[in-house]
Amino acid sequence: MISTISKKIIKPSSPTPSTQRWHNLSLIDQVVANVYMPFVFFYPNNQVAKIPKHQLFEYLANSLSKTLTFYYPWAGTLKDNVTIECDDHGAEFFEVEINSSMNEVIHNPDLTFPHGLSWWHSSSTTSGALIVAQLSHFECGGIALSLCMSHKVGDACSAYYFLRDWAELTRDPKLTLSPPYFVKDSLMPSVPFDGPLFSPVTKQKKEGCIQKRFVFSESKINALKALVVAESYVKNPTRNEVVSALLYKCAASSSTTNFGRSQLVLPLNLRSQASLQPPLPPTTIGNILTIFSTPIYENYERDLKLPKLVTDIRKSKHDLSTRNNIQENMFVKEMLEAYRTGKSPFQQRDCDVYMITSILAFEFEKLDFGFGKPARASKGSGPSSNTFILMNTPDDDHDRGVEAFVNLNEEDMSVFVNDKDLLQFATPF
Repeated sequence: MISTISKKIIKPSSPTPSTQRWHNLSLIDQVVANVYMPFVFFYPNNQVAKIPKHQLFEYLANSLSKTLTFYYPWAGTLKDNVTIECDDHGAEFFEVEINSSMNEVIHNPDLTFPHGLSWWHSSSTTSGALIVAQLSHFECGGIALSLCMSHKVGDACSAYYFLRDWAELTRDPKLTLSPPYFVKDSLMPSVPFDGPLFSPVTKQKKEGCIQKRFVFSESKINALKALVVAESYVKNPTRNEVVSALLYKCAASSSTTNFGRSQLVLPLNLRSQASLQPPLPPTTIGNILTIFSTPIYENYERDLKLPKLVTDIRKSKHDLSTRNNIQENMFVKEMLEAYRTGKSPFQQRDCDVYMITSILAFEFEKLDFGFGKPARASKGSGPSSNTFILMNTPDDDHDRGVEAFVNLNEEDMSVFVNDKDLLQFATPF
């Protein structure tokens, strides 16, 4: 079904200066496993037909080379869990043909990534390119452009800015970009820990986990917001808050474990936090995040109510504003405790933990490489169960919907997909 046309190593268009030979990872980067974050963008034939097929790969490869000059650590080699050698090793770029139409694949994005390089297949060792891209041609003339970026060197925000800059340089090769700001190991100099971490803390656990996709239209989200406002003191709840609350409620209610206790954990992008002085530039590159959590809930009937969940989410997030989120980074504290004890992260909480990551603030659905906005922006299968990712639906001025990628074990998923409260507001795919 898939045949490879070519594979190239794309090096930065300008060599990295010897003064920038070594890139030291922050403590947050160190705790994160070297697994890939996979993103894919579908463009139909009517958008790409003006560019001859035989030129498109070189067109994208040249702009990727220019982009890597600015993101030079990502073209380097991970030497250990702490250090990248900025040796211009380069990114891998595949070109393939997929023996089907784009419409047959658009809802199965894993087929558009290099074999073995979806998120959870990536090795946790130091081997392999930090950036792997693929251009997929479909029989109908449409294409998919995929990017797998190592989570070791950046979060979803970092991936977005890299893709945005790659797109801009593809549209205008003469454009001069503003260099991104790499925080390196200066981000958390005061965290109490004796020396660097010799291995990451987070692991990928794909066994028995499956992913399903659910779409919340703008009208259904507005109905959720109205329900919350009518029964709580929360004003103007966000898309992220109401969708996260509903997904968590339905997942926790569907759990087949013996815990009976559950908690929602949400990552938070620190770039815009007023508590950081001086503030970080929006285009700061790396894993720049913390987490906040709801209380641990023990009574489903009493606690798992949407208004209460949204209220708790908002309160927990607000509490972060009173904390120095660099020296008191809750994500790092959780990871260091797991590192010291040898337990899995969040295991010491003795409950079912669900993590929902929102990337709604980043307009992946608007990335234009010179042939318009994608018909769909998506991602590959997630790395472990009890994790969710929220993305914007395709760019449409008339509907600001949310696409939720839900990862649960097979037994829990069989209950979750039939939850009446979920199906009242979300459409499964």
